[in-house]
Amino acid sequence: MIMKMGGKMKKILSVLMLCLMLLFSGCSKKETADELTRVTTYLSELKSYSLTSTMTIHRSDKNVSIRVGVDYLSPSYYKVSFTSQDNNEQLIIKNDNGVYVLTPSLNKQFKFDSDWPLNSSHAYLLEAICKDIKADQAASGIQENSNIKIECAITHKTNQNATKMQYLCKADDLKPQKTLFLNDKGDPVIEVDFDSFTPNNSLSKDHFNEKKYLTEQEDSTGKDEETADIAVTAGYEIEGNQLESSTTKDNVTILCYSGSKPYTIIVQEAQTYSEVIPLECYQSIDFLEGGLCFFNENTMKYFLGNYEIAIYSNSLTTEEYLDVAGAITLV
Repeated sequence: MIMKMGGKMKKILSVLMLCLMLLFSGCSKKETADELTRVTTYLSELKSYSLTSTMTIHRSDKNVSIRVGVDYLSPSYYKVSFTSQDNNEQLIIKNDNGVYVLTPSLNKQFKFDSDWPLNSSHAYLLEAICKDIKADQAASGIQENSNIKIECAITHKTNQNATKMQYLCKADDLKPQKTLFLNDKGDPVIEVDFDSFTPNNSLSKDHFNEKKYLTEQEDSTGKDEETADIAVTAGYEIEGNQLESSTTKDNVTILCYSGSKPYTIIVQEAQTYSEVIPLECYQSIDFLEGGLCFFNENTMKYFLGNYEIAIYSNSLTTEEYLDVAGAITLV
């Protein structure tokens, strides 16, 4: 009789243990299509928001860290600020007149691809994140403890290594926490940690007036300061190429490389305008340690301090442009 009771007790304990395991498992990890719907519906219905974040771009030679601030007003007004580690700030503003890239310290303005930001994946913009989730029919959503984690495929316009996204938000109020862009091996390529988020913030259309942010900075551009002569060092050379010529005249340095993938580097003092002057139209952007860089089909341009650096080539990939640019130093 005692042996029978012991057997029954063991069965009861086994059932209880199984129930507890299922209970705790259900609390800590919950996978459901409802999570995808909750997140995409919430993001789609945001009328406005302000957020700040820290974005880290992982590259083979070094990591680039940039502070990113976003103001959004439905349906398509954006003000995105990018601040490098040396406190150089640049802005992207989208309004009814188009898309502009601004460098306030130089009073410079670029026209930009009008399809931005939904022409590519962006780890710091909630609308682009939502678009990627909706576009992938194989996207998955998992609730892990207090967070929802969503995974989906992405198409990044300039960084072909980024093929998958992980987006984390709070399960209770859906506040964004983190975005990861991963390569095929699951290694992080771009990482965004959201620091603050204010949904349905009170923003007016005037907040997205591109002229406002340049004219306000006009008095502090330092237009009359002389820039000393500098020495340009290109610390990286594309394999199969060699320096063919190097000339410096009137504070403009031109480096010409010949070989399997020829390219030319031009470094010159950036002209600061007393009035805002629209410059060339560029199709995409990426990030260097000093700030934004702009791309066309055969051109990459960026600013390093008070200097404008342009790289021209019909052969280089985006990654090769970035490798060359990231190793250029001015002394």
